[in-house]
Amino acid sequence: MLKDENEIRVGIDIGGTFTDFVLFDSNRQKLVLHKSLTTPSDPSHGAMLGIEALLEKSNLELQEVTQVVHGTTLATNSIIERKGANLGFLATKGFLDVLEMGNEQRYDIHDLFLSYPEPLAPRSQRKEIDERIDRDGKVVTPINLEQVRAQIEILLQHDIDALAICFMHSYANPAHEQKAKDFINENFPELKVSISSEIHPQIREYERSSTVASNAYVQPLMSTYVAKFQKELSSRGFQGDFHLIQSSGGLTAPKTASEIPIRFLESGPAGGVQSTAAVGKKIGRPDILSFDMGGTTAKAALVEKGLPKISPMMEVARTNRFKKGSGLPVFVPVIDMIEIGAGGGSIARVDALGLLKVGPESAGADPGPACYSKGGKLPTVTDASLVLGYLDPDFFLGGTMSLDKSAAVEAMTGLSKELGLSVIETARGIYDLVCENMAAAARVHIVETGRDPRGYAMVAMGGAGPLHAATVAGKLGIKEIIIPAASGTASALGFLGSPISYSVTKSKPIYFNEFDVSAIEDLLQKMAEECQSKIVEAGYAGTVNVLRQADLRLVGQMHELTIDLPSETLTTGSLEKISSAFFEEYQRRYTHVKDRADIEILNWHVTCSGQTPGCSGDLTAKGRASSALKGTRGAWVAEHQEIVELPVYDRYSLDAGTQIPGPLIVEEDEATTIVPANFELNVDSNLNLILKFDDHSSIRKTTFQNLTYEEQIKAITADPVGLEIMWSRLINIAEECWYAVIRTAYSLIIGEAQDFACEILDPTGRQIVHSPRAMPVFNLTLPIAVNAMLERFPLSSLDDGDVLITNDPWLCAGHLFDIAIAVPVFFNEKIIAFVGVVGHVSDIGGTKDSLNAREIFDEGFQIPPMKLYRAGEPNRDLLELLETNVRMPNQVLGDLHALVAAAMTGADRIKSFVEEYRLEDLKALTTVVQDKSETAMRKSISETPDGTYEHTIQGDGLTDALSYPVQVEINGDSISVRFDGAPPQLERGGSNCTLTYTKAHAAYPLKCIFSPEIPGNAGCYKPISVEAPPGSILNCDRPMSVNIRTRTGWYVGPNIYAALAEAAPHRVQAFTGLPSSAQFYGVDEDRKLYSDHLFQGGGQGASAAGDGKSALLYPTSAANTSVEMFEARVPALVLRKELVIDSGGAGKFRGGLGQVVSARKLKGDKNSCQIGIFPNGIHSEVEGLFGGKSGGHSRGIIHRADDVQHDVGTGELTAIQEVTEVAELYIAGGSGYGDPLTRDYEYVQNDLIQGYISYECAERVYGCIFKEDGTIDVVASDTLRKSMKDAAS
Repeated sequence: MLKDENEIRVGIDIGGTFTDFVLFDSNRQKLVLHKSLTTPSDPSHGAMLGIEALLEKSNLELQEVTQVVHGTTLATNSIIERKGANLGFLATKGFLDVLEMGNEQRYDIHDLFLSYPEPLAPRSQRKEIDERIDRDGKVVTPINLEQVRAQIEILLQHDIDALAICFMHSYANPAHEQKAKDFINENFPELKVSISSEIHPQIREYERSSTVASNAYVQPLMSTYVAKFQKELSSRGFQGDFHLIQSSGGLTAPKTASEIPIRFLESGPAGGVQSTAAVGKKIGRPDILSFDMGGTTAKAALVEKGLPKISPMMEVARTNRFKKGSGLPVFVPVIDMIEIGAGGGSIARVDALGLLKVGPESAGADPGPACYSKGGKLPTVTDASLVLGYLDPDFFLGGTMSLDKSAAVEAMTGLSKELGLSVIETARGIYDLVCENMAAAARVHIVETGRDPRGYAMVAMGGAGPLHAATVAGKLGIKEIIIPAASGTASALGFLGSPISYSVTKSKPIYFNEFDVSAIEDLLQKMAEECQSKIVEAGYAGTVNVLRQADLRLVGQMHELTIDLPSETLTTGSLEKISSAFFEEYQRRYTHVKDRADIEILNWHVTCSGQTPGCSGDLTAKGRASSALKGTRGAWVAEHQEIVELPVYDRYSLDAGTQIPGPLIVEEDEATTIVPANFELNVDSNLNLILKFDDHSSIRKTTFQNLTYEEQIKAITADPVGLEIMWSRLINIAEECWYAVIRTAYSLIIGEAQDFACEILDPTGRQIVHSPRAMPVFNLTLPIAVNAMLERFPLSSLDDGDVLITNDPWLCAGHLFDIAIAVPVFFNEKIIAFVGVVGHVSDIGGTKDSLNAREIFDEGFQIPPMKLYRAGEPNRDLLELLETNVRMPNQVLGDLHALVAAAMTGADRIKSFVEEYRLEDLKALTTVVQDKSETAMRKSISETPDGTYEHTIQGDGLTDALSYPVQVEINGDSISVRFDGAPPQLERGGSNCTLTYTKAHAAYPLKCIFSPEIPGNAGCYKPISVEAPPGSILNCDRPMSVNIRTRTGWYVGPNIYAALAEAAPHRVQAFTGLPSSAQFYGVDEDRKLYSDHLFQGGGQGASAAGDGKSALLYPTSAANTSVEMFEARVPALVLRKELVIDSGGAGKFRGGLGQVVSARKLKGDKNSCQIGIFPNGIHSEVEGLFGGKSGGHSRGIIHRADDVQHDVGTGELTAIQEVTEVAELYIAGGSGYGDPLTRDYEYVQNDLIQGYISYECAERVYGCIFKEDGTIDVVASDTLRKSMKDAAS
């Protein structure tokens, strides 16, 4: 690249609607802006026209331009719109369906009808290769390249034009992937091939598969586009450097964009954050929050020490745009941004609780807000801003568009009547709530990193950013806001201030105490050489900055912290610096470190970057007005609580050095800035608007000082906006606790499968909120546990720093593995709340042969309600007893430490919350929240016809099926659930349920049916009563065995759905194949103990909404266990994890497919491996709804030597000694919904193509006759279906 002197550089940001251009002339220190419409059919065409217009404005020729920097949403849009390549996929034999199964997790625990993105490569275009590499990178089965050839030839019959390859453990040894790629490139040169060891060489097979598939999917489109763009520039005389901006904010060569296009998914927004960093650097504020709000969404990102924070992953193509887990994970370096469903077009509404909600639904540009007069009738954020006087109806977009205030008022009127507020109060509520939503999301994002938002300045951009920035900043405690010049083209400008850079990541797990300094230094040097070759390829020849980092965690934990490594050559003396940096960061984020904790390192990162170019200059704008003061306008002033006549200024006419106290309004073509009464407007030498304030305490918020309990209830109820804000804040606190557990857990079952929950409860143990992704059964059993603890330890006996604990199955979650803790929250020397956390630890002592347990005493270590901590001091006697009585003490105590640390974090956040709102306690807020939830639940129940609805489901007994009757009575606005006739408790086997566990599994499906959209709390469950006969399997006596109570309790929900199917056919789902886990236990060749679970789910039941998802961990909120992560911890080799053909229950809508998982020992040593396999659903096949069929049985098989197969039946603890012995677990599919003979022929045909059903099943069950070409003969099939229906009747 040339130096800054005499450079002319152009930045181009192609968005969905507009393309933005910025030209920087370093010789004249001038910036020139341009905006034009994007040409979706060929974005490069519009870009070339825009360049011509930009150059004409600048009196320059393209030959004079030295650099063009380009960012585009092309790659992202192609995935979202499914306009990428026709993709093929090669996987290791046995792992064909990794891409489709995903993590098997439900991202919303109360929504039965979740949708998930389809895999980018359909099942018919995924093929297996018989090869295998183990966790250590050693070849188990060599690759057969002729088999690769055969599979590619089959895939080419599907007209694929791109191929992704992901083989197991290729991050540890890429040889097989590289051989396959080289072979394909030589023999099938027309195919574009992406391999996971080059795109994302890190552990976890699903994430790596998803990333490489995404790269391959967009590669043909992106490479063609980049080549065409280069050609168009060259044909017009351009001779300079052409670069593209990566999602990480660095520039790179077109060749990289063509080879690894997945690095460019967020290239446009990355420019905006880079622009923020440049602004911060120029004004001396290295720590900045970037805030960009447009018409549909708002985005926020952190800049620290002048650099944007980088995240290792993002989600793309979410089916539910603002819900994590609903998209495809892509692991590439990306600026860490959060996206919030809040923009000018966000629609306001009243929810089932009578509370105001804003977004995420948006009116978009067409029809747009009501004030656009384009047909929109619903009230939006823009309408509210217009009603409040913040926007000038005659100067929207610089006067190019007029707004209709009367239409905005009309849209607001209906909403105001629903809320019982005036139009102005409703508009104020919308504005305040959307600001709170953005502040809350930003707060969680910042706090997750262990930072305090009050230490940041804010840079606001986008059409709606400056309009809301001051209020958002006030809620975060941020005291300085910068509105930069050219904020409407911030991304394109940021491109010009971005350095050329490239990052490389490698997985190489090591224990810190085995750190080979020489080997790691060699690895880092090779990674740096790879990075430097990329920036040289981009034309950079200057000084290179090298950043070296590593992902560290405590031994046994699931998640890492990224720590900077010394820049100098590593020596043994470097190790102390690295460990100190890790422990300092860990304590800053997670309060304190577990005693005697060791460190391990998982991944290594190297980023090489060139020097950051300058791009600041005078802005060429329209002519100045004769006076900066345009006039006045009546606008709402929160501090005065009324409409006040405010001065309105023209930004283009404000001189540097201007200082004006608020309140006031500043207008420009691209945006309007609101300056509140407690801010002062300053204009700096770069014409940035700087909003400053010293004390934000005067910002109005709901406070309750000196009010009685009854007055507080009245005040909270009268302010639905304030209530929604406070309620959401508490939910965010619970969610922050959830993240803390995930980040610090040790076991796979908590850290990976997420088998835990976090809640906030009032001083009487009533639930106020729970974390949205908590394990459902815990949300209902934890309050019972806290109440039991309080019965043992009344409030008067508790001190600040106490932590209560129990795992009593009759008081807690039904078996000893679930440990509940509760932390009292003291404020002004009294308890105002509890934070409760419960998690399933990996071991609790006792027998591993649960089917032979007869009493609770056989099943493990019992903890009655006790104090785990007394006034901040740990109960070392209890901890020592626990440590002595469990098999994996480091893992169990580590998980317990994670639960406690998360609860303490929550307690601190609650104290800050009550201080902010000047509350004395949460009593009144709790009452209002629970009452509103109860009212909404009762209303929904009352809409269902009264009556007693009965059903009997067949479930597992020890030797055969048992019948479980249920009676669901709806009487007005209440529901009672009874289990009269339930089987008696079993004398052995651990299948008994305590009443607390049964109540939880009965209440949960009712919540899903009647109020899935309402945040859960005690009020939701008050209309529900549950009874089961004492001494029955659903209400067992102490001390019966209960360890595997799920094999009974998991039938409760499907039983209730079936009972209510006729009354609520569109609210229920058919039976879901029950999840199972296989537990592996033993010692490895180094005599180290291991004990871990391999989690997996069955097929989801179908519903009126459509087919069930294949492989889903319902009725839990758990995720599956990554096979590679499992193998890294257990000396086992998983041979296959794939869907089972014909296992989805037939119906008009088909159940999801079940799966099979099999594994053997990794090595032929003399150590035996104990495996506990207890499949659910072996004695019964649960039929579907409305004529739908069953998804079949589950079963467990041990394959011994000489082809001897041993069926474990109900389950058993078994041992395998040799590598030839294989443990196999089949999990049932989901049941169908509706008559299979009414299934659409198109769906049946697709199921055949994808291999979900066989031709035999299609004919026998679905009544389909086929032509010679394999397609369905509709006429013949109609005849067959009719005869089958006649025969059945």
